[in-house]
Amino acid sequence: MSEIRALLKQSSHYFGGRIVIMAAGFISFPILTRIFSVGEYGILGLITTTIFIAVAIGKFGFPNSIVRFYQDFKSQKSLSSFYSTMVFSAAGIAAFMSILFILVTPFVLIRFIEANTSSLLFLASVLIFVSCTTDIFMSFLRAEQITKLYNLIIVIHRYGSLSLSIFIVFFIIKGLYGFYIGQVISGIMLLTFLIYYCSKKWRISAKSFSKVILGDSIKFGLPLVWAELGHLVLNYADRYMVQLFLGSIPLGLYTAGYNLATYVAEVIIYPINYAMTPIYMDILVNKGEEETREFFTKLFTYFVLIISPVVFGFIAVGRDLLMVLASSKYIEAYTVLPYVVIGQSIYACSIILNSGLFIRKKTHLMTIIMIGGCFLNVGINIVLIPRFGILGAAQATLISYIFYTVIITYYAFKEFRFRIDYGRILLYLAIGSVMYWVINMVDGKSPLNNLITKIPAGAIIYAVLILVLDKDIRDAVFRNLAWKRKSLNRS
Repeated sequence: MSEIRALLKQSSHYFGGRIVIMAAGFISFPILTRIFSVGEYGILGLITTTIFIAVAIGKFGFPNSIVRFYQDFKSQKSLSSFYSTMVFSAAGIAAFMSILFILVTPFVLIRFIEANTSSLLFLASVLIFVSCTTDIFMSFLRAEQITKLYNLIIVIHRYGSLSLSIFIVFFIIKGLYGFYIGQVISGIMLLTFLIYYCSKKWRISAKSFSKVILGDSIKFGLPLVWAELGHLVLNYADRYMVQLFLGSIPLGLYTAGYNLATYVAEVIIYPINYAMTPIYMDILVNKGEEETREFFTKLFTYFVLIISPVVFGFIAVGRDLLMVLASSKYIEAYTVLPYVVIGQSIYACSIILNSGLFIRKKTHLMTIIMIGGCFLNVGINIVLIPRFGILGAAQATLISYIFYTVIITYYAFKEFRFRIDYGRILLYLAIGSVMYWVINMVDGKSPLNNLITKIPAGAIIYAVLILVLDKDIRDAVFRNLAWKRKSLNRS
C-alpha cells in the first residue's frame, strides 16, 4: 500500500528527529537533575507544565485547523487567504493570552510555588506568546509535509535552547531564572527565523484576511483546544496534586520518573501522530473510506508491533536508567515508571483509534470525553496520593488513560470503524512479555552494564521471535531484501 510506505517515509523523518530530540532529553536529564535540587527540579516541571497548559489555550486550535483544512484550501487555490488569516489571528490571540497569563496566574499558583520564584511567571508569559505563534508556522510546514525541514528546525531549537539555558545557568545567572532566560532568547530567535522564512515563501497580507476562514477554523479547532487542554490536565494535573499534598521534593521525584517514561514513549508516539493525519486525510479525499479503513487497520497493527518492545523493555531497564542518568537520589522515582509508560502506551493507541471523530468533525465528543477523564484523574489523585504518595499519582494516571481510551474508541467506532487484527496484536504483546522475562534475568552487576547487555539482548530476542512467528512480517522482510539484492545487482 503506497500510503503505508508514505507514512513510513514521513514517520522516519519525524522518528529521526524525535530520536535526536530524545537524545537531548537523555543528555539534559542528568545535567538538570544535578544542577538543580530535587525541589527545584519539581518547580521546573510545574512551571513548564503551566506553560504547556497556557499554550494549549493560546493556540486556539489553529494548528489542528491548519492540518485539517490545508488540502481543501490548496485545491481551491485560496492558500494566501488561509495563511494570512491563520497568522494574524494566532498572533493576536497569543498576545492576549500572554497578557492574561501574567495578570491571573500569580494568584492561582500562589499555593503551588514559593514566593521567591513567582517572578519566573513573567518569563513564562513571553514563552507563551512565542510558542503559540511558532506553532502556527510549524503547523504549515507539517501540513505541507515538509518533514525534513520541520524536524531540522525542531532539533536545532531543542539543542540550542538547552545549550543556551545550561550555559547561562553555569556562567551568568544561577538557578531557574537563568534557565528560563535561555529558553526565552532561543524561542525569540526561532520565531524570528520562521517569520523571515515564511515571508519569503508565502504571501501574507492583512488584505487577504478572511472572517469566513477564521470562523470555520475556530468552529473546527476550538473544541480541540479543550481536548488538548484536557490531554495536558490528564497528563500533568497529578503534579499539582503531588505538590499540594506532598511538597516539592516528592514532586521532584515524581517529575523525574514521569519525564523519563515520557522521553521513551514519545519517541514512538510522536512520529506516527504527526505523520498520519495529512496522509489519511489525503486518502479519504482522493480514494474514499474503504481505503482509509484499510490504512488504519495496518497502521494500528504496525504501531503495536513497534510499541510493545519499547514498553516491556523500558520497564525491564527503568531502574538502571534512573541510576545512570539521574543518580541514586532519584531511585524512588522508579516506582512510577511502569504505571506511566503502560498508561502512555494505552493513550497512544487512542490517537489512532479516535480518528473517526476527527474525520467526521465531531471534535466536541473528544472534548467531552477528555473532560470526563480529567475529572476522574483529579478525583482519583485526591484519594490515592494521601494514601500511597507518588505511587498513587502514577496509578491514577494509568486508570484515567484506560478510561479515556475505552470510551473514546467506543464513540469513534460508531462514526468510523475499522478492523483490528487482534490475533497479531496479542502475538506482539506475548512476544514482548517473553522478551521482558528473559532480559529481566540478566544481571550485569552494575546499572551501566545492565543497560549495555539488556537493551541489545531484548532487541535481538524480539526481532527473532517476530520473524519466526509472524508470517506477514517475515514475508515483507524477505521481499524487501530480495528487492534490495536486485537493485544492487543492476547497479
